[in-house]
Amino acid sequence: MTKKLALLVGVLLIGAAGLGYAAGAANHGTMSAYSEAAWKEIRPGSPVSVMPLWGDASTGEHGRLLKLPAGFVAPDHAHTGDYHGINLTGTWRHSFDGGEERELPPGSYVFQPGMAIHGDACVGPEDCVLVLHQHEKADFIPKE
Repeated sequence: MTKKLALLVGVLLIGAAGLGYAAGAANHGTMSAYSEAAWKEIRPGSPVSVMPLWGDASTGEHGRLLKLPAGFVAPDHAHTGDYHGINLTGTWRHSFDGGEERELPPGSYVFQPGMAIHGDACVGPEDCVLVLHQHEKADFIPKE
């Protein structure tokens, strides 16, 4: 799958996931150019950054872009709620605790069940940009 096709798939899925959110908005739409992305650190000092798309990650359902720098490896962790993830750029390595691990090129999809331990990394020379959609607020629960 080419990068352009992967980006198109990502944009279409973002649009589909955001339909319910947009339906409650005023009679206008929202547009965001990637080149104008307002990236911010996920936590102070973190190499991981996010760009909110819809909803509020601190209170409930939301969509956002997550940027993992090339070479970044997250410690094994979980999240309270399920998430749906789509890789837009780079090679995202995702693993299920004690199970499957895959290197996922742009256009790849992951469903990660809530409270299930997993690992994430961005392998290769290019940063990974992921589209994430959660019905729950965002959190990070380290593996004990």
